[in-house]
Amino acid sequence: MRTRWGRRRLDRQLREHWEQATGYKDWGDDRIGTALESLGLSHQDSLDARRLAAVPPGVELGVTEVKKAWSDADTGPSGYIHNTLGLLEDFHRVDLVRITEADDGRRWLTVPVALHERLRSRWSADEAADWHARLMDNALALLKPGDPWPALPTGAGYWWRHLVWHMQHCDPAQAARLVASPDWQIAKIQRFGAQSLLADLTLVDSPESRATASVINEVMSGEDRGSRPDPGKQAELLQALSHVSSPRAHADHHGEPEQPAVAGQLVAQQQPAVRAVLQLPRSTYDFALSPDATWLVAVGDHRLVHVYDLEAQAVRRVIDGPADKLHHCAVAPDGSFIMTSAVGEKAQAWDAVSGEEQLPFKVGTVGESVYGPDGMWVAYNTFTGSFVDPLTNERRGTKPTSQGMSHLALAADGATLAARGRSSQILLWDPRSGRLLAELPDQPHEVHRLGLAQDGSWIAIGDVNSLRVLELPSNRERFTLKQTGTRFATTEDWLAVPVAGRVQIRSTRTGELLDTLEAHTDLVLDCRMSPDRQHLMTMDRGGTLIVWDAAAVVP
Repeated sequence: MRTRWGRRRLDRQLREHWEQATGYKDWGDDRIGTALESLGLSHQDSLDARRLAAVPPGVELGVTEVKKAWSDADTGPSGYIHNTLGLLEDFHRVDLVRITEADDGRRWLTVPVALHERLRSRWSADEAADWHARLMDNALALLKPGDPWPALPTGAGYWWRHLVWHMQHCDPAQAARLVASPDWQIAKIQRFGAQSLLADLTLVDSPESRATASVINEVMSGEDRGSRPDPGKQAELLQALSHVSSPRAHADHHGEPEQPAVAGQLVAQQQPAVRAVLQLPRSTYDFALSPDATWLVAVGDHRLVHVYDLEAQAVRRVIDGPADKLHHCAVAPDGSFIMTSAVGEKAQAWDAVSGEEQLPFKVGTVGESVYGPDGMWVAYNTFTGSFVDPLTNERRGTKPTSQGMSHLALAADGATLAARGRSSQILLWDPRSGRLLAELPDQPHEVHRLGLAQDGSWIAIGDVNSLRVLELPSNRERFTLKQTGTRFATTEDWLAVPVAGRVQIRSTRTGELLDTLEAHTDLVLDCRMSPDRQHLMTMDRGGTLIVWDAAAVVP
């Protein structure tokens, strides 16, 4: 048991260590210092707390996003991550940081600038630079060997927004080269708008950065810089920026002429065909794109209906739904209203502009719905077991069909509808008459997803172990892919198949690998096509949803 004298000696030694490590005797005697002292931090916690100065100040950050960016990579400073970020809750308790919870359950963090300055003042420049460099190892780990910084996965939102900030603290010369790189400038403008690039330029004070900022301000005068510019304005801006690009923009880390590419080097690389990146709640069950591809609706393990603006890449509206869990959503073919449904409950319709519920809406209990040509819309009523038109509530067919069907897939010509009956049963229907066309032989495993050719001449079947493509009506197998990621999307020529954190593009004729999309930073759970087959949507476990231009996925 330590005596009072022993405790005093230990306290004195710790204060001496603190003063030696920080250059200060304590946190200060103002509000911030008093609040920090009130936490009763141990000597080690006090040292760990200084690392919170490596959180970008004065901006709202997703708590999960920060933890993921700081700790995911094996090469990063994982040994101290838990202790450092674990102090956030203590800081929030004494009002040093602000942590709020949104309607969708996501938590948001803001580190005030004054607190950031206090923490940084107790941290030597060398220690801070080392910590920022070690954090950047996490970003480097997201790149393939030899890839440039603009090849960061599209889903790595934290690093796209804050890479330059971290880099400026540990390698200012590299930060200056990065913001002067045409590839980085183009990527930032295309993904986040001109304001995002201006934020990078503000961090780097150089003749090149000032010249680039001046061009942006001139071209974007009177425009909303927070969203991506329209194609014409974007082309004008990129053309203007091409005349001010630094001749050193493609130099390597040491400022010498460009050598063969190394990780993080600035070299030209074609960007993926990304239309938008949206952050959905992690518990999202279903999502649907509007007919004009300008907004998206999502529902999940909560009563909220989220409507996202693709151009702004942000929430446009939140509708308070009637049930705790919504499992299906769809947008009317004319874009006028949103349909949502919960298990065992009647579906609701919501005005797409006002968010108000539309009454009456008599389609009944809807399990799923799919789209066809010329405004065709088919829903499955789980109570009656029949196919109905949600717009008119007219039954397609003269009598109810088999009960308990799911995983609908409609051919693009609208002539064939596939559905899973029992766990391994697949039925083919005429969606206009409700007539049963064929019943495929029982499948070896429970079916998870179906896809049909444009004319119904083949069917793709995803189960727990594989993805198979069969020709119809012969049932002759074209190919089988052995993999567990079977929530695939179907086009006439290719399949989009999730495999771990990537999306493989495979030929529908041979199964040959045509391309691999590597924009996500988490396990990809779902791939879907828009009703007009013009856009591919991919969503990962963290709720990041990426909308792709389907025509550009496979050139």
